[in-house]
Amino acid sequence: MDSIATWGWIFFVIYFAFMCYLSYRGERKTRGLKDYLVAPQSYGPVIIALALGATTCSAAATMGNPGLVFKNGWPGLWYGFGYGSVVMAWALTAFKLSQVGSRVGAKSLPDFMGIRFQSNFMRGITALATLLMVYYIAGQFAGCGWVFEKILHVPYNTGIIIAAVIMTAYIMIGGTHADVLNCAIQGTIMLILAIVVTVVTLYYVGGITEINTILTKQSPEMSWDMVFKNPFFGPFTGPGIMISVSLFALTPQLSKLWFSLKSERQIPVTLLLGLIFMLFMGLLMWLGGLGSRAVLPQSQPDVSTLEMLVKYTPAPVVALAGVSIMAAIMSTTAGLFLVVAIAAVNDIYRDIIVPRLARNKPTEYYDRATLLGTRIMIPVVMIVGILIALNPPKLLTALMWVGIGGFVGGISPVLLLGCIWRRTSRAGAIAGSVLGLSSYLICYFVIGKGMGVVFFTVPWAGSTVALIIGFVVTIVVSLFTEPPPEEHLNKIFSS
Repeated sequence: MDSIATWGWIFFVIYFAFMCYLSYRGERKTRGLKDYLVAPQSYGPVIIALALGATTCSAAATMGNPGLVFKNGWPGLWYGFGYGSVVMAWALTAFKLSQVGSRVGAKSLPDFMGIRFQSNFMRGITALATLLMVYYIAGQFAGCGWVFEKILHVPYNTGIIIAAVIMTAYIMIGGTHADVLNCAIQGTIMLILAIVVTVVTLYYVGGITEINTILTKQSPEMSWDMVFKNPFFGPFTGPGIMISVSLFALTPQLSKLWFSLKSERQIPVTLLLGLIFMLFMGLLMWLGGLGSRAVLPQSQPDVSTLEMLVKYTPAPVVALAGVSIMAAIMSTTAGLFLVVAIAAVNDIYRDIIVPRLARNKPTEYYDRATLLGTRIMIPVVMIVGILIALNPPKLLTALMWVGIGGFVGGISPVLLLGCIWRRTSRAGAIAGSVLGLSSYLICYFVIGKGMGVVFFTVPWAGSTVALIIGFVVTIVVSLFTEPPPEEHLNKIFSS
């Protein structure tokens, strides 16, 4: 075993031991179903900001997105522009999510949508869109497999299974408390990685102009003069992915973290800290992808940043980078496990099916059944994700956007409008979500994958079309249909 693998195992064992401790802490804090699902009003701005950043930045941010920049050159930076605008999406929705979570006890994003629009249909379709996130989970597993293979010298498929079992165990035990606490530590480790990659690129590879000169010699298509001439990042898909990434901030695993913030008065500080985190992660994506392409043009895109660190830094740094990437993956995947399991068991079973059953059992019975069912569903989600990830994708980010795109295109427009516009009606929300989600599925799976139309094989092309449809339909239908009752709106929107 070489020195990188030795150091990798040392750091990994330390990291795993710390995760076990935080999972134990999370389990001790869990007093019932609601604690397990959302850990209501439990943490301050530093922990929540780190958790938000770590959950946002996964295998995509640390491997897949630098891989996109590696493969496409400067046009790939459209993706990175969305990192800064993520905070804008948080700012538009955080107050409302925090208020509704504390005042009426929303337990998840589908629950919030059901409460906001007084509609079980909105609760259900948000939960169904959440289930698509299993593709996102599969992308995280693939990233784990590559880290185990490159750093720890464990075969790809074995690495997937090891990482999946570890994540499943700690999230089953500690729920949201374990998720938030682990994410805060994982976010700290990721910041260290971002700083290391930034310093290594600028010190060993050169400045931005020098890197552009090298890339232009490799291929004129990678130059900063070609930003709009790439099928993945063209005049439509480039701005489209920037907007889609910003609305990714509204996905369930991120939105539910606002329910855990102690007070809505702490939101501005949390947003500022979140912005700082995302700017550092943008540097990791940009400089990691461009720098590794400049010095290692034959590298595999998704592991190119790691291979650049192997070339220029000592073994302990490379090993720490590998654990940092593992932390990024685990922070996001743990939250995804929870929201997918919660969507299936709490939002669909507990909140939609149970009320239609004969009410011959006390509420506590269904709460216990929901808590048990959520814990059982987590390993089921793990198995589905493993099966998808066993055949590694060419690009991690493309695989993950199969899941992300459906939620971003179908649910995010309705969620955003519902948080900032009182006039958003139940009918508008239903029409916007149905047409937005269905248009994404048609664009990507039918026109793109089924009919082979190249434009729509780009996952975020379909999500951009769905975003436009979702916003337009929600606004138009809301203007011509009955608004929510004023009493209900005052409860939602009062300061």
